[in-house]
Amino acid sequence: MPMDLIDVRRRLLKVQNVVGEDTQQVKVLNEIAFPVQIKKIWDTMAEVRDVELNVIRDKVIVEGIIHKQIFYVADEDRVVDGVKYQRGEVFELSVDEPFIAHVDIPGTRPDHHVQVSTRIEFIGYDDLQPESDAVPDIWRQTLILEVFVKVTETVQMEVVVDVVAPSLDIDVIKELLKVQSVVGEDVNQVSIVRDIDFERRVKKIRNIQTKIENVETTIAPDKIIVEGTLHKQIFYVEQGTNRVFEQTVRENFTAFVDIPGARPGQNVQVTTEVEFVDIDLRNGNDQEGFERGRQTAVLAVFAKVTEELQIDVVVDVIGDVEVFKELLKVESVISEDSKQVTVRNDVALVRPAKKIAETDAEVNINFTETKIIDDKVIVVGEVKKQIFYVDLCTGGLFEQGVIEQFTTFVDLPGARPDMNLQITGEVEFVEFTPPKYPEDVCKLFEWHKFDPEKFPWKQTAVVQIFVKVTETLQLDVVTDVVAVTPTPTPTPTPTPTPTPTPTPTPTPKPTECPPGSTIKIVYIQSGDTLWKLAQKYHTTVDTLLRLNPGIDPQNLQIGQKIRVPCVPDRPLG
Repeated sequence: MPMDLIDVRRRLLKVQNVVGEDTQQVKVLNEIAFPVQIKKIWDTMAEVRDVELNVIRDKVIVEGIIHKQIFYVADEDRVVDGVKYQRGEVFELSVDEPFIAHVDIPGTRPDHHVQVSTRIEFIGYDDLQPESDAVPDIWRQTLILEVFVKVTETVQMEVVVDVVAPSLDIDVIKELLKVQSVVGEDVNQVSIVRDIDFERRVKKIRNIQTKIENVETTIAPDKIIVEGTLHKQIFYVEQGTNRVFEQTVRENFTAFVDIPGARPGQNVQVTTEVEFVDIDLRNGNDQEGFERGRQTAVLAVFAKVTEELQIDVVVDVIGDVEVFKELLKVESVISEDSKQVTVRNDVALVRPAKKIAETDAEVNINFTETKIIDDKVIVVGEVKKQIFYVDLCTGGLFEQGVIEQFTTFVDLPGARPDMNLQITGEVEFVEFTPPKYPEDVCKLFEWHKFDPEKFPWKQTAVVQIFVKVTETLQLDVVTDVVAVTPTPTPTPTPTPTPTPTPTPTPTPKPTECPPGSTIKIVYIQSGDTLWKLAQKYHTTVDTLLRLNPGIDPQNLQIGQKIRVPCVPDRPLG
């Protein structure tokens, strides 16, 4: 009996799946030579820069530079390379060290997307005795670096969300999926050109260190607007003295990334990298030095827009239909929430401070200690701050780094330890309350009798933590449904009997294809071969083999079902 057309309703799913994630600790050992004898190491500010990734099969190789600013207390009065060191004063030494980490993540492929987070867990020093008087003091440094790697892939599949066939007795089975659907992603390059006036005449540029700060995103229709600040530390050699100086430059930038389908209210992830930076010296010559430089920086801004999607997908159709399925691997969102954390701490500035001029702050998550327990996520992290303050006695601008630990928890019903975790943190607010210095504080500092611990600045920071827990689901989903009409098994022709007029039962004609069908089911009869069936149904043997995977052409069984193309019958020859 002909069947009505089946209405198969489909939707394109584009989802991001977690291939795997892992955390590795890297130990970096180094011997650091100081220009003079030192009493102690006061503090160390360290950060990871210039991270490069090499993604190979089942592995991610992470390389980069650990930049350290070591603040130390001199233990002797001495002049070295034009710098006057005084006992008891604090000085700074910059050190760059390369590192490499190999993180094994099975299933990783070069075309997958990789996210990397680094965090310096520990820095320690041991004083060593120098082997010669040429090096006044050597300390052995031990640094532990945490490298967290997450690999994801974007999968696109057209799934069936409903099947409507009023004339058929079918049962459509569905399952609710809550996923992050990828709206789109793209990258855009931004060039920043600016003229820089130097404070001293420049012989040459020694080094340029960059980082991106204060990134803010806005979603407009079909477009992502990214705003931020390019922070540069330019190290240059002064003409005439050959002394190295540093000049800090900050430049705001705006980038636009076109993503069709992007709408306000959706989720956006943005990463920004400095691909190139250079300074062309101007207004001068090689003999007298240069007063100005034209800086060119190229930024790569990557944006991905996702939306939370809840849809019912068809996982099976029971009835007289042919169902085609594929395995879909998706990240199902279990729960998500955000929480504010207030971090209070006393900050001991090494110099008497008139005011805090600026504070750069960022949040680093400790992925080693952060964990999921039942219905809850315990978040361990740190707030890393660079505090720029005005000296009370000289009016000079100084910098000091501070790292503050915090622990909090976020209630997420349904969360379990074996699920996937996504965490982001942002410092929303920082406030300082000054101490009350004595009137002779500048004399105390000059006489090396100023104790910073007795005059701490009260600091309050508000941190916003966002946590999302997902579960990797593997589901056989329906990708197509076609109507089929089985050809009835023909009645066997009776053996002729010695009657005057034997009448054999006619072989039934194959049922014609119902409207909208692409294949139909027939039954193997005595004497059938794939070649004969191909001739009969106007197709090829290769097509029959493709439609019937696993069939043995040399062992066809009478009554065996076989799929054939739904082509209207026409006379042969």
